Amino acid sequence: MIYLVYRMKLSSRARRDMRDFWQWLEDRENWFYRDLPMVREVRWYYSVVGDVYVLENWAAFDDEAAWGEYRTALAGLKADGDWETRRVGQDDWWEFLDTRIVTDLPVPVGFRRQDR
Repeated sequence: MIYLVYRMKLSSRARRDMRDFWQWLEDRENWFYRDLPMVREVRWYYSVVGDVYVLENWAAFDDEAAWGEYRTALAGLKADGDWETRRVGQDDWWEFLDTRIVTDLPVPVGFRRQDR
């Protein structure tokens, strides 16, 4: 599995109205990933110590080929003026800090405890 990781700092607008921001984020996730079936999973993390008001978005792909399909599909969606206008509206809510690609390790380390 590979993961495309974005880090974004919340804008002053988002920090002033967190309720609207969280609603916008839920709506955006449904809209943004609707036509991107190669994305296997999306996880979000929110920094509460250190880089406060920073979100991380982890989008999971089976492999590099699936990530390539994502990039191709995204380019096609960006060509749709209405879609692209909605996408760039995200700048009202956050500023992109950086992007990276990470992968699972080749050995079975790490664990997740099941709820008891």
